[in-house]
Amino acid sequence: MRRFAPVFLALVIALPSGAQVIRRGSLGQAPPAVWVSGGAGMTQGWTVTDGTTGSLWEFGSATQYAASIEKNYSGATLGIRGTTSLVPLRYTGPAAGGVATSTDADANVSQLFATVHASGGRGFHSVLELNVGATRYASFRERGTGARLAPTSDTDFSLAFGYGAGYQFSNSFAIDVVQDYGTSWHQRTGLDASADASATMRGTRIVGRFGLGARR
Repeated sequence: MRRFAPVFLALVIALPSGAQVIRRGSLGQAPPAVWVSGGAGMTQGWTVTDGTTGSLWEFGSATQYAASIEKNYSGATLGIRGTTSLVPLRYTGPAAGGVATSTDADANVSQLFATVHASGGRGFHSVLELNVGATRYASFRERGTGARLAPTSDTDFSLAFGYGAGYQFSNSFAIDVVQDYGTSWHQRTGLDASADASATMRGTRIVGRFGLGARR
């Protein structure tokens, strides 16, 4: 995620004096009724053991795209956040004749969360988020041949916590840099009693937030 940091710093350093005027002039304005956001980030690798297909999914790092829409309440926003990414992985299938098959592959990984977002207001501020929802794995394909791999799709319950910092340039525009730490729980079907069905997912994202309307 280091490649996103210079962008954020450059935006802050290049902030024109006019933006300061806008910020001072917006003190009397009502806060936005709704915030919409869009951004991109980098997710770190994680591993999932799927007992249903007898396969192991060793995901690598990937670029993740995210968007949200949130209703503004006093001190926090509540809404829906979604993410999507095409993630490379090492797919190890069930043993055939005592020998497991392993191949490079790609899969679509999407998330949908109910999200609570809290930040410190204008200027530099801290950011805290809590997300509850699901992670969906789909379209497993062998790299090079495009051959389909099992399963067709699979959805896991997920929780995620985000923290970071940002800068609000005006009453209706802010940029945040957020570190995400999440856990998802895969079904235990076909797994040994001692097997760990959870997966830890980490990532860093940069997000542009745009305020719409006026909260009454």
